[in-house]
Amino acid sequence: MAGEIEAGLEQQRPGQWQRLTAAQLAKLQKGFTAGWRVKIPAGSLELKTVDHLVLAVDAAFPNSQPRIFAPAAGSDYSWPHVEQAGLLCLRSSRNSAPIADRVEMHLRDAQELLNFSEPKRREEFEREFTAYWSHRATNSADRARVWSLVTPGQETREVAHFFDARSSRHVIADDKDALKRWLRNTGANPRDKQIYPTWLFRLPQPWTPREFPETGDQITKLLPKDMVRKCLEPGLLSPFLFEVVTQTGTAFAAVVLRGAERRDVIRGFRHMSKVPPTRIIASYAKRPVERCKVARIDGAWVHGRDHPSSYALVKNRKVAIIGCGAIGAAVARLLAQAGVGEQIFIDGDSLTTANISRHPLGTFHVGFNKASALQEHLRREFPHLTFEQAFRCRFESLTTKDLEKLAGADLIISAGIDFDGESALDHWRRSLAYPPAHLSTWVEPYAAAGHGVLLYGQASILAGFDDEERPNFRLTDWPDESGALIVEAGCGNSFQPHGVIDLHPTVGLAAGLALDTLLDKVLASCRRMWMGDPAVVGANGGILRENFTDRLTVREFVWP
Repeated sequence: MAGEIEAGLEQQRPGQWQRLTAAQLAKLQKGFTAGWRVKIPAGSLELKTVDHLVLAVDAAFPNSQPRIFAPAAGSDYSWPHVEQAGLLCLRSSRNSAPIADRVEMHLRDAQELLNFSEPKRREEFEREFTAYWSHRATNSADRARVWSLVTPGQETREVAHFFDARSSRHVIADDKDALKRWLRNTGANPRDKQIYPTWLFRLPQPWTPREFPETGDQITKLLPKDMVRKCLEPGLLSPFLFEVVTQTGTAFAAVVLRGAERRDVIRGFRHMSKVPPTRIIASYAKRPVERCKVARIDGAWVHGRDHPSSYALVKNRKVAIIGCGAIGAAVARLLAQAGVGEQIFIDGDSLTTANISRHPLGTFHVGFNKASALQEHLRREFPHLTFEQAFRCRFESLTTKDLEKLAGADLIISAGIDFDGESALDHWRRSLAYPPAHLSTWVEPYAAAGHGVLLYGQASILAGFDDEERPNFRLTDWPDESGALIVEAGCGNSFQPHGVIDLHPTVGLAAGLALDTLLDKVLASCRRMWMGDPAVVGANGGILRENFTDRLTVREFVWP
C-alpha cells in the first residue's frame, strides 16, 4: 500500500516528497502507520507560514481516510478547519477510488483550504460557530454544562435559570413558570428563590474563535445596568446565554461567570443592596469566563432540530390512551417522540414480571399501575411535554368529571382492551355532541395480524363485530381457541403467545394512523390492517381466512 502511495506522489509531485522516519511519525497523533512530508512552494499559500504538508495513513487504509497535517498552521483556531497539531478537516474520498487519485484529492483540498481569503475564513468560522465554540469550551467533555429550553428567534431579553446540583448543570428557560414545569417533570421541585433571572444576548453575527469572550468584563459591559443586581450575585455562578443566526440555522452558546466571594464584595457596606453596581461589575472584570456548550431541550430542537416537522402541528394536540399494555404504552412513547403535546393514560392493571419482555416499562416498574408508571416514565423522558393525567382504573369506572377530560381530547386510542371496554367507550363517545376521533387497535393470536380502526363522528366500532363479539374482518380463526390463548402455570390467567418484535408492525401501524389523524391526513373513518406471516398461523393450529391475501403488508379500507 505504501508503494502505491509513493508511486502516486512521485507521478504527481516528483521530488517534492519524503517518507517520515519512525521518530517523525511518532510526533503525529497516535494510530498512524506511515507518513510522508510533501513540500509546498514558498509563498504559494495564503497561510504563508506553511511550507510543507504531512500525509499520514493508518493500518486500516485504504478502508479509511488519508489524513493531512499542516504543522505550521498551528492549532490556535486562527484558520478554519484546522484542528489539533495542524490536522486539516477535509472532505472524505471514496475508498474504492484509485489510491493515487485519493492522495492527490486530499492534497489539493488541503491547499485550497490554506488559500482561503480573509472573508472566506470568517464565513467558514461563522457557518460552524457552534462547532468552534464547543472546541474552545472550557471543559471539552461531551456533557453540556448548560441546557436551554428557551424559544429561539426572539430578542435580547431576561430569562430564568436554575442550577441543578444533581447534574451540576444550569437549565435556562423563557420564564420561571416554564422552567418550574420542566423541572417538576424531571423530578426536581425547586423553590422560587432557587430560580434566578439571567440574560439572553442576541448577537448580530457569530463570533470567530478569536472574538470569543475570555474575561468577565467582556460580558458585563453588554449587560443592561438595571440587570446588574438581578443577574450578578457575588458568590454564585452566573450563566449567560447567547443566540445567533448562522447560515445553517439558530445557534446557542453560553458562559458562566464566577465573581469574587460575597464577603469580599460587601466589605465596608451593611447590605448587598448598598454595594454600588460598579463594584459588583468590577468583581467579575478580569476573572476568566467558563465557555460552555449548550444542549437545546426545547421542543422545536428535540423533534426536528429546528427544521420543518410534524411537531409544529401536534404540539398542541391531546391524546387519551385507554389500555397501557404492550401496544398502548409503545404507541404512547412513539407519539411522545413525535412531539404530541399532551397525553392522558387509563389502565386499571399493574405491571408484572411476565409483562416486561414486551412492555416499554421494565423491572423497576413491576408492581406499579401501568397508567401511572407510564405517565411518570414519559414525564421524565420528555419533560417539555404534558402528562398530567393518569387514571388507575378501567374506562368503565371513570367518573363524569374524568370523562369530561377525555371529551376534550383530539383523539382517543383504545389499545388491546376487551369487548366490554370497547362497548362502553363506544356508547359514551357517541353520546357526545362533538365526539373525539377514536382509534381502536389490537392484534390477533401470535400477532400474525394486527388492526387499527379509526372512527369519526357517530361511526361505531360495533358495526364491525358479529354476534359472537368477533371482528367481521378478522384474518384468522382458531378452532375452540386452540393455541390462541395460553393459560399461565398454576392459575387461570391466560395470555396471547407473541413477543415484542411480533407486536411492532401493529404498533407502528397504530402510531402512524394516530399521527396521520392528528395531522388531518385522514378525513374519513377507515381501518388499516397488518398481514404478517401466514405460516405462523398454520404452524400453531390456526386457519387463514380468505381475506388474508398477502404477507408482511399493510392495507387500508373504508369503514365499515
